[in-house]
Amino acid sequence: MNKVVTPPYSKEETPGCYLKARYVLAIMGFAGIFNVYALRTNLSVAIVAMVNTTKQIKNAENQSNICPDRGASLVYNAATNGVFDWDPVQQGLVLGCYYYGYIVSNVPGAWLARRIGFKKVWGGAMFCSSIITLVTPAAAYASFELFVALRVLHGFFQGVSFPTMHGAWGSWAPPMERTLLVSIHISGASFGTCVTWPLAGLIADGLGWEAIFYYTGGCGLLWTMFWFLLIHDTPNQHPRISEKERKFINESIGLNKPKDKNTRVRTPWKSMFTSLSVFAIIVAQFANNWGTYTLLAMLPTYMSSILKFNLAASGSLSSLPYILKWILTLLGGYITDIVRKRRLVSTVAIRKINTTLALAIPALFLVLAGYVGCNATAAVAFFSISVAFVGVIASGSSTNILDIAPKYGGIVFGISNTISNFPGFLAPQVVGFLLQDTNSLEQWHTVFWISAAVYLVGAVIYLVCGSAVEQSWAKGDIEETEPAVSY
Repeated sequence: MNKVVTPPYSKEETPGCYLKARYVLAIMGFAGIFNVYALRTNLSVAIVAMVNTTKQIKNAENQSNICPDRGASLVYNAATNGVFDWDPVQQGLVLGCYYYGYIVSNVPGAWLARRIGFKKVWGGAMFCSSIITLVTPAAAYASFELFVALRVLHGFFQGVSFPTMHGAWGSWAPPMERTLLVSIHISGASFGTCVTWPLAGLIADGLGWEAIFYYTGGCGLLWTMFWFLLIHDTPNQHPRISEKERKFINESIGLNKPKDKNTRVRTPWKSMFTSLSVFAIIVAQFANNWGTYTLLAMLPTYMSSILKFNLAASGSLSSLPYILKWILTLLGGYITDIVRKRRLVSTVAIRKINTTLALAIPALFLVLAGYVGCNATAAVAFFSISVAFVGVIASGSSTNILDIAPKYGGIVFGISNTISNFPGFLAPQVVGFLLQDTNSLEQWHTVFWISAAVYLVGAVIYLVCGSAVEQSWAKGDIEETEPAVSY
């Protein structure tokens, strides 16, 4: 019987009081994902001001079930109405085309990060996507096709963000801190949304929709500068980390084993793609993303066109659910690691509990939000509950990747994120087709029921197939030793 050695997870000793290097990485990861979502979701608010909605409002007035005006008409006067005559299908394409590029770069980005380091891959990608954001207004005025093409390219560069950060934790996160550290950087998504939407609404009202892209693109460039200054690929490469923290991380993860410089690592692609545990994570993430992207892209539109809030109010109210999501993401990570350390339940049990909460509760309250009709208070409350509990997925299937394959966390996440982000372009386009003829509450009910069904299917499959056991193909690198070459 092999002796099990437990690393001193809770016995790290560090002199003085300073911010540990792995927490600096978590904070920069949080800020990075914050910027990713600011650059991703800025269009969800901007499009309300970009599109000429006069025709849509006239059609809406003929619908008997459209809610009373709460200031939306202020947005649609001749001075402020948008200049782009895009129908709902085109709007769905614009909102979803980002993900055509996004899904392409996940796996290549994770693979490249293992070869040249996550610092260069994500930093370079963020720089490029920030520049693209800055020129987006000019592209929109130039042509619809160019605007779509830039959004696709923008998504391509941003697709590396989550896989590279997941891969980074394979070298930086002690096992019993994984959930919290992953939750910190993932929570940047909801925080980015809850800040960007109300701010974008105010910017659009005060400075015009173009300023939204200038502001978010500039913030992305600022983050890139700090990323290259502060972050390093491994504890051994970090010039400012304490020796005690370096030793603690390396021993906890098992990074002290020396490798032959002539050894070539072969990635177990077949095992990854045929793993039932990976399949369960992919399905759960797909379900989560379907509902998330439906609301991420369309909630400001629902607030504006159905509940009839003006643009600034629409952005602010749409952001409220994401404030709660941010809180629950962090709280879920903290509580989950406490539960695991105290062994109150098994790791696989807590992952399944969290994932079920993150899918079943949003399904219920998303449907309820549609059936409260014009009761704006109840609708906002139900949307808030639905979106907030999605944040618990970070402590469930998202972190589960590091349970089953810590050394290949970035690549496995890349595979999962590629497939599970198909809803990024499918969901907005489905909504666009459903709302093409009428923008009514009945049509939105169909939108919410579809999302709820996908949520529940994902929860059931993950409950049946999910695992937290480190997979045999992930326990060590598959190596091929090459003979040394003498010149």
